Amino acid sequence: MNKLYFVTLGCAKNRVDTEWLVSLLRGTAELVDEPDKADFLLVNTCAFIEDAREESVDTLLELGARKLDHQRLIVLGCLPQRYSADLAQSLPEADLLVGTSRLGDLPRLLAEKATGLHADPGAGSWLPEAPLPRASTLSGPAAYLKVAEGCDRRCAYCAVPLIRGGRHSLPLAHLVEEARMLVEAGARELNLIAQDLSSWGRDLSPPSRLIDLVRELSALQGLSWIRLLYLYPTAVLEADFAELFTVPRVVPYVDMPLQHVATPVLEAMGRGYDGPTAREVVKMVQKLPQHVFVRTTFLVGHPGETEEAFAELEAFVKETGFHHLGVFAYSPEEGTRAHGLPCVDRATAEARRDRLMALQQKVSTRLVKKLKGRTVQVLVEKFDAENWIWTGRHAGQAPEVDGHVILTNCDCRAGDFIPVRVVETDAYDLVGTP
Repeated sequence: MNKLYFVTLGCAKNRVDTEWLVSLLRGTAELVDEPDKADFLLVNTCAFIEDAREESVDTLLELGARKLDHQRLIVLGCLPQRYSADLAQSLPEADLLVGTSRLGDLPRLLAEKATGLHADPGAGSWLPEAPLPRASTLSGPAAYLKVAEGCDRRCAYCAVPLIRGGRHSLPLAHLVEEARMLVEAGARELNLIAQDLSSWGRDLSPPSRLIDLVRELSALQGLSWIRLLYLYPTAVLEADFAELFTVPRVVPYVDMPLQHVATPVLEAMGRGYDGPTAREVVKMVQKLPQHVFVRTTFLVGHPGETEEAFAELEAFVKETGFHHLGVFAYSPEEGTRAHGLPCVDRATAEARRDRLMALQQKVSTRLVKKLKGRTVQVLVEKFDAENWIWTGRHAGQAPEVDGHVILTNCDCRAGDFIPVRVVETDAYDLVGTP
């Protein structure tokens, strides 16, 4: 039986792709946790921005340098889909390159000992035709449920449609069955993901709505939390948005990538809304009957962002008080509408990113401190053997991107939901006692 060593880079959608591939290869291969033990070294790459490409290439070069004579280096995902033949020529260490459009062919390609590039021309993505039983690689009892692939929006800076193509939603029945298998395998929390979660189902025949999917998932026995990630900001303006958060098990957590608040920058980005609309969206979320935790992301250094526009963004972050925030420095992407337009240099963009994150740290410290002395419900995730403590998350913390709750004197196990009294806080994490 072949032994596989997987490295997954990039976003949560890539993580699910890897989990699907492992499911397809079940029975013909086994996973190992060290590259020296493997027959195949597989890297699921990211090519969204320059930093992601550099990380992918560095990982491939590192594995290529230590590759043993009998081993094969397999490059998967966005990098071969985006750069195809150029990558094959510039990376002779790779034995096989499989783009996002052909990931489902991997078992056959490995069995045939195929070499070279395997990717359909242009953009494209593979989705399984039937639900696949897969093991979540997230720590603890949480899993991602990828409900769609690709994006129909054409933001000026974004290369995702150039790699993954337009939106393709998985059918409701498919997703409910996959979710059922994840819950039966131990998942207590499902995190719904897509490039644009709020548009799920609109391309199906007949069309479906996200609220329909959420209601079906809520009926699954054994599932406790449903988290909605990557909601497009203007979805907040739709009639059934607030209704999503009345469905049992949906946690009070809104993740919406605003990207900016200055109207000239939003227009240059092609986001389809202006600064006043962005502000109104935030106010509507904050007025929901349930107290919700809000995460957003911003892109700084984009063409059209002047010092005045960045100052407006800084003031907006300070006055709004987002619970969680991520910031990216603009990366010019070939083939996008923004590529080649005048913009600030990379150093300036990175300095703006760092300034915004420093500001957010102060905002987060203030907001997290408000939880001190309160009791929150925590999903226990994993045991830290080195420090002899358990960690978990409350409903306002998403996996991988937000903070944790450190549990002291906890007689618990992964998957437990326990009330925890918060006794200490820092900028992002809590310390609590059951």
